[in-house]
Amino acid sequence: MTDHVLTPRERRLRRGLVGLAMACAVLVLLVVAVLIYWRLYLLGPSGDPFTRGPFVIRLTTTEATLAWSIDGARRVELTATGPGGTVAASGGRLTGLEPGTRYIWTASVGGVGRASGSFRTAPLDLSEPVRFAVIGDYGSGNDHEWAVGRTLAAERPDFVTTAGDNSYLVGAPQVLDRNIFEPLHDVMLGAPLWATEGEHDLIYSGGAAVTSALHLPGPRGRYAVRYGPVQLVLLGLEAGASEIAFARRMLAEPGPLVRFIVVHRPVQPGNPILPLLRRTGVAAILAGHLHRYERRTVGGVPEFTVGTSGEGPGAAEFTKATPGAAISLLDYGSLLVEVSSDGTGYTFVDERGRVLDRWSEP
Repeated sequence: MTDHVLTPRERRLRRGLVGLAMACAVLVLLVVAVLIYWRLYLLGPSGDPFTRGPFVIRLTTTEATLAWSIDGARRVELTATGPGGTVAASGGRLTGLEPGTRYIWTASVGGVGRASGSFRTAPLDLSEPVRFAVIGDYGSGNDHEWAVGRTLAAERPDFVTTAGDNSYLVGAPQVLDRNIFEPLHDVMLGAPLWATEGEHDLIYSGGAAVTSALHLPGPRGRYAVRYGPVQLVLLGLEAGASEIAFARRMLAEPGPLVRFIVVHRPVQPGNPILPLLRRTGVAAILAGHLHRYERRTVGGVPEFTVGTSGEGPGAAEFTKATPGAAISLLDYGSLLVEVSSDGTGYTFVDERGRVLDRWSEP
């Protein structure tokens, strides 16, 4: 039996098959190499595991509390680092902190840091000034609210208080991320948002959705909080009889404290709360409802209306300037308040970062 001698055509076919096999092998190796390179160097980070937050909800002289929502039942490790070292949280609560100290916090999931921010614990007294921001009628989710949120984050206030209407048109759970948590994300990384509630918040579930989402200490935006030497008494929609009784109890807390009243509808001349505020030395009333920024004095008490933090002026007949106001503006913005041993200063900053009003009281 003799070996078969390949014909020229068969030799060309065999060489072609060998070449094709080698080319396929090279292609497979190339594809594998590209996939490995893509996986190691070109892919971006995995998606954010947090569906909301983390954000600061409480700050005292020695404690801080953060809240969040996360996909699945994944464990979150929260730490805060300051001049004295690192503190680990239990259930979102950090304890044993130093007063008047800035801490960097980090939330880790699966051993990877997924979110971080910073906060300052409340000082013991006004030898260290307290700086906070006021917004109102902001929860629209539009470009103006985002712009106000950016300027607030850059200012790094110790906390933010809101004068209501945190979500338009209603305070329903389905729109709160769009109207509150996304535009104000960066500032809420380091400053608790202590909100009172207005008509639009109360339309849905009597305000329960906003109260729950923001982890507010009291329903319908009625509660009192302290940040060291500063006290906020938040009344909710208006200063009616039950709100005045509540304010009387809260303002009886011993000081020395610099006290502020936060209410959605501005207090009008003749309101029976005014003698109480004068007697207890309340520094100012902080209000919203009217979609303007206004500074005026009501019954001997300074009142600031900050209703231009996002939603806009609306129809002219509903946005008329208040007679007797020292200043009345339609510009979008927020109010910065600085409380120190020298007195209290108020600065209205518009969405473009411009100072449009400044006033102080010793």
